[in-house]
Order: sequence, then structure tokens, then C-alpha cells
Amino acid sequence: MVVTSARPLTAAGRIYVPSLLVAALSAALAWYGWEALAAYGPVRSIHAGQLRFAGPVILGVVAVAFAVERIRPAQRRPLLARGHLTDLGYLVLYAVGVLPLVTLLGAGAANLLERHAPWLVLPHYPSVPGWVFVLVGLLAIDATDWLIHFVNHRYNPLWRFHAVHHSQEEVSVLTTFRAHPLVHLSFALTVVPGFALAANGATPTTLLIAYACLGTLPHANVPWSYGLLGRILISPAYHRAHHRSSGRNDVNLGVVFPFWDQLSGRAIFPEPGADVIATGLSGRPILVEQELRVAQLPRLIATQLVEPFHR
Repeated sequence: MVVTSARPLTAAGRIYVPSLLVAALSAALAWYGWEALAAYGPVRSIHAGQLRFAGPVILGVVAVAFAVERIRPAQRRPLLARGHLTDLGYLVLYAVGVLPLVTLLGAGAANLLERHAPWLVLPHYPSVPGWVFVLVGLLAIDATDWLIHFVNHRYNPLWRFHAVHHSQEEVSVLTTFRAHPLVHLSFALTVVPGFALAANGATPTTLLIAYACLGTLPHANVPWSYGLLGRILISPAYHRAHHRSSGRNDVNLGVVFPFWDQLSGRAIFPEPGADVIATGLSGRPILVEQELRVAQLPRLIATQLVEPFHR
């Protein structure tokens, strides 16, 4: 039997002003990004971003991981579980609306750096092999992602947006795309490493796509810990502890590499044979799909997107 929540599907209460400021800054930076891309064609740049990060490679990885979840899951669930259906809705939102926003925010941030912080660009070092800078750039991007993720957990105006991602109680590979669009304002800072290393060669697009795939797999509903490789790459079992419904969730913050968690004392590696960790937000401060009928899920996504703006 489906339990229907007594709570309304519309948020109520006073406006949370810091969230409005985040929205205003996002709009301003996106507009600045649109102007920065005018010479290249903003629409063409947006479509290129959609093809890279919602294209056949990443969607293929998601499809394969979802199929594996059906064969050997960490927690067995119905194929049409409400968590899966909601995250599928977020995937569509990601491809149609979020990726264009991410493209514009990144272009705007890069243009601001070019105009106001050109001193960040490192000089060209012809004696250093190009692969060294590729490796440094990849690690720097991952370290920046870790730092931004940490701040999202510690700074309430940002946490209000990031909490949408943590509200999922049926984590699967699709949960990768369950994110409030405005959370990407803070992650626009990941352009800094690429900007700083621009004179020594850009990070190849294929490597960025591979990085995105590696950042997607940790949400998969599988018991993999990667064995010894799990000390180098973040596994689904490792990342699941970050989504736990009780205790600290400012641990295991890494996206692809666990190094930054280890250096900060925030790494909790999975123990063999341990019980599967329950996920979600303690006390359900955000309305979640497990409380609703399937027919209410589209309205639920809208409610979750509005949630950060209400006290």
C-alpha cells in the first residue's frame, strides 16, 4: 500500500533571502557567460556541452550500471521504484536545462578570470611533458570539486540546494543527476585549474568525459568496493557512506579520488561484510517521493526545486 504524505506539495513560509542571492548571482554569471560565448555561438556551445555530458558515452555508462544494479544490487528494489522514477525526471532536467546552465556558468567564470585574474595563468613550460600537466589538471579539478563539496556541506545557503541531492533514499546510478540546478554556481569554480594551466595545454575532452563517468559510478546501487583499487578510486560502497541517513554526512566527500578525504581525516573505507547503509536525510526535512504516489512525482520535483527558497 502506498502511503500518502499529509504534507502539502507546496512549500510554505517566509522567503530565505540567501537562496535568492544565489539565484541572482547564477543569473548574472549565466548572462555574462552568454555574452562571453557570443563570438562562438552560445547555442552551439550549449549543444556541444549537452552532447559531451549527456551524450552516448555517459548515458551508455548509466544504462549499463543500471542494468548491473538489477542483477546484483546492494539493495534490491522494484524496477519502477519511486526513487528511480524521480531521478529519471532529474536526468531529463539535467540534459535539457542544467547542462546549458553549467555551460553558461563555466563560460562566465572563465571570462571573469581572464579579465580580472590573468595572473593565475602559469607560464608555458616547454621542458615539461604535456601529460604531466594533464595529470596535474585532473588532480586539481578533483581537489577543487572536493573543496566546493565540503563548503556545500558547511555553508547553509549552499547546503539548502545541495540537500536535494541527499534526499534520495533509494540511491542508484541515476541519483548522480538528482541535483538542484543552482548548486552549480559554486561548482563553476572548477574552471580555475583549467584556466591556470591553459598555457600548457587544455585538459582533453575525452579525459573530462572519462572523469564524468568515474564520478557517476559511485552512486550505483551495487556493493562494489573495488578492493585495493578502492584506495585510489571512489567506489559505490565508499560513496554510500556519504549519503547515509544518520550520523555525519560530511565524510567521503570525494568525487573520483579519495585522497582529499584521507588528507583531511574524512575518509571512511567500507568494511567487508558490513550491512548496507540506509541513505537519505534524517527526519525527512525535504518532502521525498517515498511519501507520495507515483502520479505526484512531477510535482514533487518542482516542490524540491522551490524548497531552498523557503524557511
